[in-house]
Amino acid sequence: MLLVSKNRPIGVPAFSAASALMCFSALGLFACSASDSPAGAAGSPSATAGSNNGTGGSVSAAAGTQAFGTAGQSTTVGSGGSSGGLPSGASGAAPQGGSAPQGGAPSSGGTASGGQAGAAHVRDHCVEGYDPDPTDATMKDGPVEFTKSNQIDLTVQPEVLAWFKARVWEQAHFQWHNIRRCTSGAATNAAEGGGVNPCKTNPELIPANQENKGPGDGLEFLAMHRHMIQSLKQLWPKHTEQFEGWDHFPTKASDVPKQWQADWSAWMSNIADAGAKADDPASNMSMWKTEGDFGQWIQSTSGLHGALHFKWVRTNNSEHGLGNQYANIDNYMFWKMHGWIDKVWDRYRAAQNKKPTDQDIKDAVLQQCRQMDQLAIIVKPSLATGCTTPAPKQSGVFVDTIRPIFESSTNKCTGCHGPSGAEANLTLGGGDCVKSSDIVAALVNKPSIGGGQFKLIEPGNADKSWLYLKVTGKAASAGCSTTANGGVCSTETMPRGGGVTLTQAQQDALKKWINDGAAAPQ
Repeated sequence: MLLVSKNRPIGVPAFSAASALMCFSALGLFACSASDSPAGAAGSPSATAGSNNGTGGSVSAAAGTQAFGTAGQSTTVGSGGSSGGLPSGASGAAPQGGSAPQGGAPSSGGTASGGQAGAAHVRDHCVEGYDPDPTDATMKDGPVEFTKSNQIDLTVQPEVLAWFKARVWEQAHFQWHNIRRCTSGAATNAAEGGGVNPCKTNPELIPANQENKGPGDGLEFLAMHRHMIQSLKQLWPKHTEQFEGWDHFPTKASDVPKQWQADWSAWMSNIADAGAKADDPASNMSMWKTEGDFGQWIQSTSGLHGALHFKWVRTNNSEHGLGNQYANIDNYMFWKMHGWIDKVWDRYRAAQNKKPTDQDIKDAVLQQCRQMDQLAIIVKPSLATGCTTPAPKQSGVFVDTIRPIFESSTNKCTGCHGPSGAEANLTLGGGDCVKSSDIVAALVNKPSIGGGQFKLIEPGNADKSWLYLKVTGKAASAGCSTTANGGVCSTETMPRGGGVTLTQAQQDALKKWINDGAAAPQ
């Protein structure tokens, strides 16, 4: 019987014992700026990212009848949506299940084939990257200690963890590896991975390059983790240390965070030798025919990837552990090791007079961004259109005047308080699935989290309503006090990142709605 262990690091063969304040935009996950807006929910089946492309090839459209599109693609909002266009370029081989014409990307502000002219550009984070997250201004540096069973492990900062949760990045990262285990029979539909097995639910997405089976998978392994590293550095440009790898393979205790120094032990000789060779690929180029071979060697045959994962595993504290394939991206050391792998990949290319900005690498990274987004949608279908079942239409002051304040591209309140992964368990909108009356019901006369004795909304008294105080910058002087039941005070102005973003007219409208009784929608 083949056993798939929760604590087997992703990318290590099952048989080997040694080896964030972003807008929740349509599909994507994953970012928006002031010009972003969700795509139409009801469109013809969108193109999906081709998962079997040739090495360095551009993304091609995939076959099948999937009714979701590639995350965050460049198109415009059409009343009926649009067929999903993908960036043009050399087409790779189509995924299993058939073939379809390559998707053509519309120019900025244009429409993809089948759509209708719309009003706003939808940001394509795979091509355009991310704007800095507002928490970049206040987030701390370094690791965060996570203690369980008297063992200390290290995670990235909580703002990053929250971003992961809201965009199901832990599950998407797992499923990226999971779908590469289809032919070996090692794929799983574990609940921690979203409860789906893409090998069964979406066989058309199964990549030809399966885990540890050759240079194609080696290149995709390098490119996918580079996509993740680049994305996170874009989101938190003042805190790139969180995602920066070692400059060289760690060989002594002082190379690692203090929490791990007492447990330092020497590497086995074969791993130490492999680490030295990876640090200096220019002197060892005869070992690898292609960079895909180099990636496969790093991931599996050298034992480096598995050894690095297992080196920093807490046996009784695996919730965010490097050995937990469902959540290992939470771990601070995950980014130290994968950041190092990313650096030695650049050294390999430099030895061939190639640069990180070369088009072949851009194409490879783009392809893995598309694929990871598709797998996130499989885990959480609501990411495809913002919802699965739109809420009924409602009316009233909250619907017409107040909710748009929270959902505006200037205030961006629903980036952290949207339908998924809402901070403080507070949802203020963010999609057609969110019912306005449910928002109001969760606000009126409900205790605040971080507001001490204050309720979120006290009907008839805006100056005693924590939501109003927070968005108007008045929380700090409101007299918040810690309560007996554990309520604490967090008086930072919302949204994060500076001063008040609501206009005076918006503040007045919110105050009037509360003082008039905070009426629920009809």
